[in-house]
Amino acid sequence: MILMSSRKDRLGAIRHIVETMHISTQEELIAELEKRGFEVTQATVSRDISDLGLLKVKVTIPGTAQGTKQVYSLPEVERLRSLLAEFLVSIDRAENLVVVKTNPGTAQAVALAIDTVRWPDVLGTVGGDDTILIITRNASAGEFVTKRLSALRV
Repeated sequence: MILMSSRKDRLGAIRHIVETMHISTQEELIAELEKRGFEVTQATVSRDISDLGLLKVKVTIPGTAQGTKQVYSLPEVERLRSLLAEFLVSIDRAENLVVVKTNPGTAQAVALAIDTVRWPDVLGTVGGDDTILIITRNASAGEFVTKRLSALRV
């Protein structure tokens, strides 16, 4: 196993883990980082959580007995979740293009929030008055973005 030590790489890995998994505890986060080749202590992970501004939020997890769970989330994702809950009308996809419809006058704010999340396979967004065009790297990235936005809207 190759041990990683760069703080920038570690923070990037934490961002990815928190974005793609339901992580509830520092211990779970440490285990995921170790799987990716990072040797970390609880103190380091605690500092990283603080530096990234991670929040604990309650999410609904489909197909589980408990239904909801408190997990770590990035503040920019929570901002996007809030905007989607308030302004989202619909989401549609054609291959690598995702079209998001919002209430009139709100598309640019939602597009900025999508850009701020910095999903690696999102090449960019174009926000009009009530429509956002999201360009992704490929069709599977378009499918991921569509599913992720739909999950955040709840």
